[in-house]
Amino acid sequence: MAIVGTNFWLGERAQAYFADAMAARDTRVAAVELRNAMQTAESSQRGFIITGNEIYLAPYQSAKAQEQRYLLALQSLLLPYPNADATLSRLSEILATKFDEFDRTIALKRDGRDDDVIAIILTNSGKALTDEANVFFAGIIGMADSRLTAGVAEQSANAAWLRLVSGIGALVIVAVVGGAAYGITRYTRELRATGNEVTTLNNELERRVSTRTADLAIERDRAGVLLAEVNHRVANSLSLVSSLITLQSRAVADQVAKDALAETQERIFAISLVHKRLYGSADVRSVQLDEYLTGLLEHLSTSLRGQGHGVSLSFAIEPIDLDTDASISLGVIITELVTNAFKYAYPDGVGEVRVRLGKAGEQIELTVEDDGVGRAEGAPAKGTGVGTRIVKAMCMSLSATIEYRGRQPGTAAYLSFTPKSTPSAVVE
Repeated sequence: MAIVGTNFWLGERAQAYFADAMAARDTRVAAVELRNAMQTAESSQRGFIITGNEIYLAPYQSAKAQEQRYLLALQSLLLPYPNADATLSRLSEILATKFDEFDRTIALKRDGRDDDVIAIILTNSGKALTDEANVFFAGIIGMADSRLTAGVAEQSANAAWLRLVSGIGALVIVAVVGGAAYGITRYTRELRATGNEVTTLNNELERRVSTRTADLAIERDRAGVLLAEVNHRVANSLSLVSSLITLQSRAVADQVAKDALAETQERIFAISLVHKRLYGSADVRSVQLDEYLTGLLEHLSTSLRGQGHGVSLSFAIEPIDLDTDASISLGVIITELVTNAFKYAYPDGVGEVRVRLGKAGEQIELTVEDDGVGRAEGAPAKGTGVGTRIVKAMCMSLSATIEYRGRQPGTAAYLSFTPKSTPSAVVE
């Protein structure tokens, strides 16, 4: 009765956690979509201001409607959170002011009052509002994630209680079996009859165990095949996407667009290479960095030299196992840093880029350095800046720090992080 009662109680708690998890997920989705709507509206407004072409305003009204819808959703989803009223009040005020500025600058641009538009932009009030809104969005997402984490801790506690009750139940069963054994010793005839029954039951149990073991072996093999097939299909799908990008690049005349597509193709390759490694690996939760990064860097060297970059690439990678998600983030970071070094470090097209990866105690350290023209302190990112934002995002996912150090000559990008300990899962 205690075990049954505990199971019912744990079931109710699991249902309550599920409801909380769904609410936290919806809160996170609403915050992310609201931030995306603001960014889409800002991109449309900038495109129209720069070009004067009305086609850039096509997504603007849609983004404006989405902003209202997701803001209303947050108003109901944030009710259980502390200080929700103050957060929503300030966030609503920021978004209202931000979209009012969008509307005013669009109207001024349509009237041909470019000087007034520039004057509004130079106040930097829009950037300040965007930065403040991003702080609120990050806070809301963080609160939702914390709520999910607390639910997982509660489930762990529930599991501990279940183990305790199960242990007590096991002791009761042992006591009952001991009493039965004592009674059997007093009655020889019953002992013989019981022995025969036990033999029959054991034979049946062994038959069932053998059948179940065979079924489990089949299911295990099937799971291994399916997992390998999933990684294979993901790798093939990413290769297909890369091929489509190649076709698109051939159809584009603008060199800037071609370069952007080529960089996107390298990022996709960095991700697909992980899945190709997992397809032929028994351990599906970790990646051997020396094999993975060697293949990635050799591909980057060949690809970039094929694009006309005359810079050489050398690397030294220690044999380190890292979990799959972290390996993907690290591969994307290395792709961005090496690509930037090839493009900007040597304007005359001659030089060397060096990559080193190793362990220093509990930390993994990455260095990408060159002997080129160097990087001015505080200088803005060259190109579109997308690569810099990608590196920052990947560093956040790794909880890593990145530092750009000046050399005489050249620049060294130094990154360090502590890998998360993840038990390996081997498919036999």
